[in-house]
Amino acid sequence: MTQKLYLEEPYRTAFEAVVVASRTLDAGSREVVLDRTLFYPESGGQLADAGTLGEARVTGVREGADDTVVHVVAGEVPGSGEVQGSIDWARRFDHMQQHTGQHVLSRAFIETGKLPTVSFHMGDETCTIDLEGSGFDDAAVRRAEDLANRIVAENRPIAVNLVPLAELDQLELRRKVPEGVTIARIVSVAEFDAIPCCGTHVRSTGELGLVKVLRAERVKQLSRVHFKVGARALDDYREKHGIVQALANRLTTSAGDVLHKVERMAEESQAAGKRAKQLTQRLAEAHKPALLQRAVAAGSHRVVVYRDADAALVRALATELQTESGTVALLGADDGTVVCVTARDVTLDLAGAASAMARELGGSGGGKGGFAQLKLEDGARVDELLETIRAYVAKQLS
Repeated sequence: MTQKLYLEEPYRTAFEAVVVASRTLDAGSREVVLDRTLFYPESGGQLADAGTLGEARVTGVREGADDTVVHVVAGEVPGSGEVQGSIDWARRFDHMQQHTGQHVLSRAFIETGKLPTVSFHMGDETCTIDLEGSGFDDAAVRRAEDLANRIVAENRPIAVNLVPLAELDQLELRRKVPEGVTIARIVSVAEFDAIPCCGTHVRSTGELGLVKVLRAERVKQLSRVHFKVGARALDDYREKHGIVQALANRLTTSAGDVLHKVERMAEESQAAGKRAKQLTQRLAEAHKPALLQRAVAAGSHRVVVYRDADAALVRALATELQTESGTVALLGADDGTVVCVTARDVTLDLAGAASAMARELGGSGGGKGGFAQLKLEDGARVDELLETIRAYVAKQLS
């Protein structure tokens, strides 16, 4: 059994312990069990602590057999005797903020929308809770977020108490105590929340600083809420504020007007794209007669081979030439795009053969029947590919 100092002293960062077991995993990596530890093992949705044991770096911590805590270390640790341990305080305090913040946010969703939490996950970047119940929407998120931050601003004390099972009826617990537990570790936010929990927590809600919901989504029958607390939330705000301010400067407008201006630009861009597509199609229509005049006979059919700088024009020309009876069009663009089409009255499998030829030149492609769309990494080899396909087509149609 390992004495779990992190449950008693979550703000402590250094300790001494005795190595009681050790085994080698691979080169430079070992598992170590101590008689006591400050290192929190990954459990209950909370990430493991990191830090050092002696000169070795602790890369993982997990719960082991017989109520032990197993430390995975990179480096040398004595096989017996005393060892000095030190946790990464910035990581520990971040985890304390996220976990306590989850308690506050989960209770807030119950109080404001009767939406209980059924699972919690802490990630290195963001945290999530899954909620069950109806009535979840943007307004529900705002109500819960507002209440959570009000609790933060009130700086309510947080207590951790060991409570005998017989006395639990006096508490309004958010979640039942697991089966087999006789003395429960209850984490309480004064006059707001109480729940059995073996995580590390801050002393008061004021230490959370900020609880911020980032987004929400439906996952099967549940509502998943992504959030950040404390320093993570502040860093997220700084990053996004910087992006918004940079956009405002670039668009010569205020931060509050960025969305309106971007929406207007998106509408203008969509309209311009539609107009450009129409003009490209008209240009293709104008080019078609000249290309048909240049077509080379292949049996009773004609083959058009053409290269242009603009891939969009090449695709538009393919659409136009496909309507011409007895025509096969092999078209390429400077960016490596190659489009091959046949008229509906031409029986010729271009897709398989042309795609294979493109792969031989380091490209890729696909299609079906008389249509193939290919892409070469090296645009300089477009003419080579067009000539190879042209020779294949001439042989098939002669």
